[in-house]
Amino acid sequence: MTNLIPMVVSVAFFFFTYKIFDLFVRRKERIAMIEKLSEGFNFHGLGDKMSLPFFRTESSGSWTIRIGLLLVGVGLGVTIASIVDMVAVPPPALESNQYHDFRDDISVLYLACASIFGGIGLVLAYFIERRNTK
Repeated sequence: MTNLIPMVVSVAFFFFTYKIFDLFVRRKERIAMIEKLSEGFNFHGLGDKMSLPFFRTESSGSWTIRIGLLLVGVGLGVTIASIVDMVAVPPPALESNQYHDFRDDISVLYLACASIFGGIGLVLAYFIERRNTK
């Protein structure tokens, strides 16, 4: 049974990776088809009343600033969590079972700090993009 778990995880990972790429490729194809159809829907005499709206293929913001600030936030969160982990040394009088419980409680801090600071990074990216569009 333990040999089956890595195989299932690998297959699931590659399947979902394929599906994500497939989703983006299909999106580009659909946008191209919509743009091609919108050129043919402009009837003579009706003007713009019967034309389809124009869809922009580019997003309104910059993906590089979003991803960059997300990664900076996650890195800052993991750094702060590791500093707290180093400072919060359990007292030596703890039994082995209590020590492992303490370590389990501290390990939650890594995910929490990475998520919080990553979210702060995305909020910061939103405000930077909003300021640049004005």
